[in-house]
Amino acid sequence: MNRKDTVKLISADEMEFVIDKDAAMVSQTIRNMLTSPGGFAETELGEVTFPEISAVILEKICQYFYWALQYSR
Repeated sequence: MNRKDTVKLISADEMEFVIDKDAAMVSQTIRNMLTSPGGFAETELGEVTFPEISAVILEKICQYFYWALQYSR
């Protein structure tokens, strides 16, 4: 998988989740972070850090993104 096709989500306890960009785009907030103009770090690096979200919760969020991507069509 190409780096441009993935997004790295980083939890408060520094656990990293690399997921498909399509799955991450399920979230309007993440979509805005990754596509906003202005050269923000999230846009350039393809990484989003969530300092308030633990790894356990972020893992469930990632699972939801894939579930929503599969069943929203």
